[in-house]
Amino acid sequence: MHPAILPASLAFGTAAALAVVVALRRDKTPLHWLLLSLLSALLIWTLGAICRYSVQTQAGLEASQRLVFVGVFTTPALWLLLAARYARVRWLCESRAWTIALLAPSAVGYLALLTNAGHHLVVRTVSFEALEAGGMAFAGPLLWAYLPWSYGLVAVASAIYLRSAARLLRRGERWRGALLAVAVVLPILASCCYLLRLLPLSYDLTAPGLTISLVLLTNAVFRERLREALPITRRDAIEHLPDGVVLADALGSILDLNPAAEAILGVPAASLRRRPLASVMLTPALADSTAPLRDELGRLAQTDSALSTELLTPDERRIQLTALQVRDARGETVGQYVLLRDRTEERRFERIARQTQRLQTVGTLAAGIAHEVNNPLAFIRANLTEIQRLGEIAEAHREGPEAKLAAELADLAGIAAETLDGIHRIERIVSGMRRLSTPRGEPVARVDLNEVARDAVRLANLHRDPRVGVEVGFWHEAVWVEGSARRLVQAVLNVVMNAHQALERRRGGKIAISTRTDGDQAVIEVTDNGPGVPRELQDRIFDPFFTTKSPDQGTGLGLAIAFDIAREHGGLLDVRSRPGEGATFALRLPVLPGTARA
Repeated sequence: MHPAILPASLAFGTAAALAVVVALRRDKTPLHWLLLSLLSALLIWTLGAICRYSVQTQAGLEASQRLVFVGVFTTPALWLLLAARYARVRWLCESRAWTIALLAPSAVGYLALLTNAGHHLVVRTVSFEALEAGGMAFAGPLLWAYLPWSYGLVAVASAIYLRSAARLLRRGERWRGALLAVAVVLPILASCCYLLRLLPLSYDLTAPGLTISLVLLTNAVFRERLREALPITRRDAIEHLPDGVVLADALGSILDLNPAAEAILGVPAASLRRRPLASVMLTPALADSTAPLRDELGRLAQTDSALSTELLTPDERRIQLTALQVRDARGETVGQYVLLRDRTEERRFERIARQTQRLQTVGTLAAGIAHEVNNPLAFIRANLTEIQRLGEIAEAHREGPEAKLAAELADLAGIAAETLDGIHRIERIVSGMRRLSTPRGEPVARVDLNEVARDAVRLANLHRDPRVGVEVGFWHEAVWVEGSARRLVQAVLNVVMNAHQALERRRGGKIAISTRTDGDQAVIEVTDNGPGVPRELQDRIFDPFFTTKSPDQGTGLGLAIAFDIAREHGGLLDVRSRPGEGATFALRLPVLPGTARA
């Protein structure tokens, strides 16, 4: 048996097995069809090589030579088209004209081979002696002219593959990048060794080398069955999704994750690849998650139900996690995935919408209530003032003929004074309600938030309380916003007084007031080291009349009014807090041009 038959037979068997696997796929993409075409050309090429070294007649040698040249003429163009389809070279893989242009020289060359007996321009002679001599001793001028074209196609394809390999290496996928690079080099080396006679062999190993390349390429490109089952999850799609996507194989080993997932989890993709899917719960962003959730992710392949939950990260972000396994058309599990959606802003705007709706409801009621309550309050106050005056007269007549009656009536002054205090409290509540209901008619102007913060601190008189330390940290330049200075001072003052009241029973209390810019927003932050706001109350503290203070300490309108003022100025007021670690209230407003940005 000729020594060339063994590598040709191994290549034929390998190409046939790979072609069967690809052909049996139910959902084939253009990439699969190109791979199948290239494998078919290799099968004909290697079959011709086996026959060429097995036949004993001249006719058999010529027939086998024609089989070999099917592969010689078609594989360079198919190799380039496969590279273009793999690397998404749009202008090359989506143009029918380019495909025809690449395959046309191959068709012309093969037609010339079929008529070679009349002109001998492709092969000068077909003989067993020329076959044993090796190299290109048998080649005619058309074949020599075709060689630069074919090697040019291979060079372009190699450049595309190597660029893709470099991308894989930069992303930390060293194994796949190395496989792709080796797949590119093997057929080139085999062909050069044959043409330049670098090895003491008289037969060509290009076809076996290309077969090995296709095996390596298939392992490097198509090993993620999940990406084959769901075309929408291919890298060119998931890379641009705003949501994080983590892909795993059927056993739960992480294959890949997109840039959004890296940003949400706070880790590079390379650190999670080939680790269990539950490892996403050990990343810095989700490290506080419970162990049962990690266990559920670990058992995801054993259930048909989706896992969906919303997590709160250490930096107060709200991340929705959805995990599910993926099945192919036959119902077999081909992979798993985790979707991560940052819903922090969405939840914030939902809270603003709810709060705005509540304020609108209160405003509608407040206009009528304020009018109806103020009128009776006016004559109640007048009557109480008169009763207080009568009590003072009775107090003056304790000594005299009517001392007994005066003693009984003397308490009227104290009773009236206490009742007037209650009336004053009702008037404050009505005044606060009117602020929520009356139209805003104040003129707007450029306002420096540094000055707003200074005025609020001055009006709060915090320096009079020796138990509370005050720290200020203002932006180094003016922070300009558009609005009413008086209304903004009122909003900040309400927040500062709320922080002060939270520190009443706390030693070593501190309040920090700072201003800064954050992108296109101007921010005033008021931070205290008080008991903090429980998580279950953080969505309610801006509701009108909601308060955790005793009745004589507050009306529950201060933060609601501050929230309404922020909304009126196109901004928002939010809170970040952990129980026992204090609270930070941030007033965010649109910043005006001319403000130095962070």
